[in-house]
Amino acid sequence: MHLTYLAIFAAAVISGSAPDAGTSKGAPSNFEIYLAAHDLPTAADLRALGPAPEKSLMAIALDTRAEGLTRARAVAALRLLPSPAIQAFLGKLVEKNAKATDAANRLIVRRAAVALGWLAGPGAPEQLALLFDNTDAEVRLDAVIGLGLTRAEAAPAILRRQLVGETVARVRDQIERQLRTLAETVPTPAKAAAPKKEPMRTDW
Repeated sequence: MHLTYLAIFAAAVISGSAPDAGTSKGAPSNFEIYLAAHDLPTAADLRALGPAPEKSLMAIALDTRAEGLTRARAVAALRLLPSPAIQAFLGKLVEKNAKATDAANRLIVRRAAVALGWLAGPGAPEQLALLFDNTDAEVRLDAVIGLGLTRAEAAPAILRRQLVGETVARVRDQIERQLRTLAETVPTPAKAAAPKKEPMRTDW
């Protein structure tokens, strides 16, 4: 029942019809105040701020009246509250902003890429691959990191395809790093995946 509600809420906020829960309407919410001061929140802190923290974070992420960095931190924090509804929300956020050109939406989609990769839901590699069409190298860089985090069998082939046409040296370097990591950790009949490390980006 809880997951069904979250799935409905996620679809609603993507379409812009959700209620303004936990957003910047009027006085800032507890969640906005917390995110304004914390680059790297904890799941325990988020749950202590109020009921249904995932609902408030999703609403903040899509509230264009909220400060851009706060929205981006809300997106990043969703990885701490894993659920099918959160995975679906992040996937749709990536799809919607895959070719974003303004700075705020690019920052948000970068955070969504890493969070989606961390959760590694079904279809995440294909959704992350959409970001390789973005002209911003930083967006493509975080898409590479997200793909590496998925540890998905499809990730190496997607990364190799991007490596062929990628022109920015730091993105190419990150692709090669993730390919080396995936070669060691993607499951095979004889070897299980190694535990994930925290995302490589620290500027949440």
